[in-house]
Amino acid sequence: MAIEIELKYLVFSDNTADIISTLLSKQKIDYIESVTQLGNCYFDTPDLSLRKHDMGLRIREKDGMLEQTIKTAGKLIGGLQQRPEFNVPITVKQPQLDLFPAEIWKPTQNLENIQNQLVSLFSTDFERHIWLINTAKGGVVEVVFDQGEVSSNGLVDPICEIELELVRGELSELFDLAELFLTELELRPGLNSKAARGYGLWNETKTTSVCSPLALLPLNQNENISEAFLTGLTAGLNHFQKSVEHYIDEPSLSDLAVIKDTLALMEHGFIFFEEYLLEELTEIKNEITYFVGVFSWVEHLIYLKEIVNKTGNYRKKIDYSAELVTELKLEKRRFPNIDEVKQVFHSQRFNQLQLNILKLLMPNQKLFSSSAANINILTFATNQLSKSLDDLVKAMPEAMSLTSEQYLEQSSLLNISLHTGIWFAGLFDEEERSKYRAPWLDIREGITELQVLWLIQQQLQRLPEKPAKLMNWQKSKVDNLLHALDHSKHSAMSLVPYWL
Repeated sequence: MAIEIELKYLVFSDNTADIISTLLSKQKIDYIESVTQLGNCYFDTPDLSLRKHDMGLRIREKDGMLEQTIKTAGKLIGGLQQRPEFNVPITVKQPQLDLFPAEIWKPTQNLENIQNQLVSLFSTDFERHIWLINTAKGGVVEVVFDQGEVSSNGLVDPICEIELELVRGELSELFDLAELFLTELELRPGLNSKAARGYGLWNETKTTSVCSPLALLPLNQNENISEAFLTGLTAGLNHFQKSVEHYIDEPSLSDLAVIKDTLALMEHGFIFFEEYLLEELTEIKNEITYFVGVFSWVEHLIYLKEIVNKTGNYRKKIDYSAELVTELKLEKRRFPNIDEVKQVFHSQRFNQLQLNILKLLMPNQKLFSSSAANINILTFATNQLSKSLDDLVKAMPEAMSLTSEQYLEQSSLLNISLHTGIWFAGLFDEEERSKYRAPWLDIREGITELQVLWLIQQQLQRLPEKPAKLMNWQKSKVDNLLHALDHSKHSAMSLVPYWL
């Protein structure tokens, strides 16, 4: 058995093989280069019995020789894959499952039944450029660039990706090479294997899931704060990268909002734990903050789109003023387009940040001061949630009716408080936390609507002739919304916090 430890990136540069060879030569890195053609056929039962056990079975043809491989369940974190695989030479183009070690099969799997039902589902055919690299630290890393296609049922999906596999040595050697490639190649972490894409073609379904915000982080009451931080950061990075993948597949503003929110969630994690984190991690936190700022325009554009959308809640009203509609559409055009957003996702700085976060998640990394080991996560979470609530209560007193400006000013503080809940609420009773968080989520939704109405008001103020009917409607909507917000605020602050 071998354990694959590899980083995978999708490639968007031309002349990739030449760039890699030139880059390695310039850095005086010792390597042997070769090129081969690979044909792979993947097998499973019609009901995907192997897939359901997170197993992948293939036969590979290389240089006239056949080899069958089965990969079993592994781990995927931020583009780094760790997965056991078993390889056996064969002489026919039909898998022989009894040649694999008996211990890989679960008691629930009937080997004879699976063998009899195996069918070919899809194939991958590609040219593979290989660089076998001897690192300065004495390790060995295999870098491959694959270019070809996945095909099934008459459907085709192109392959253009780099994999860096640690053959021998330390993980740091793998990361060092990845950093080098980021300087010259346009890349993005590859989350879906060739097999996953093949299954998607066979099912005629997309490999990406629905993009939605993270509701809770999967912390455990038995963790110390160092373990809890890593658990939350792992979940955040995985969700963030899946959201980016979904945006690339089906671009939408809602996806960008999820991406920005997940970045902010990770940023707040660094802030919550900063008293105990080592000082050198501040640079990573600052980079996350930078990219939260890069996407700071997303909410504003969502509000604009909501206003000018012909099927939206506001368009019928603002049609009273053709001039206002024109102004709003002009402002909408000022924001980055899809291609510009993709450039950010494929940039060196963006990918370097993800690689730096991934490094933190590797085993035996020292991230916290020694005093953190004895701090119980429940005690820590209680303190963080209480502090967050205290800040919010001071800014939004229960007895005071707030103006539009005051509610809008507290939007950022409310988001921090809700992110505190996303980080730590999963440690407490589900029914209690859901009941407590509901009115606060209502307040956030109300503030979002208030921001849309505020934007309409700003645009109305710029018009030389202000339509009285539209002005009165906007004021009435704001007054009603402020009343509803005050009611939700009273409800929220009358509840006993679930962590107490």
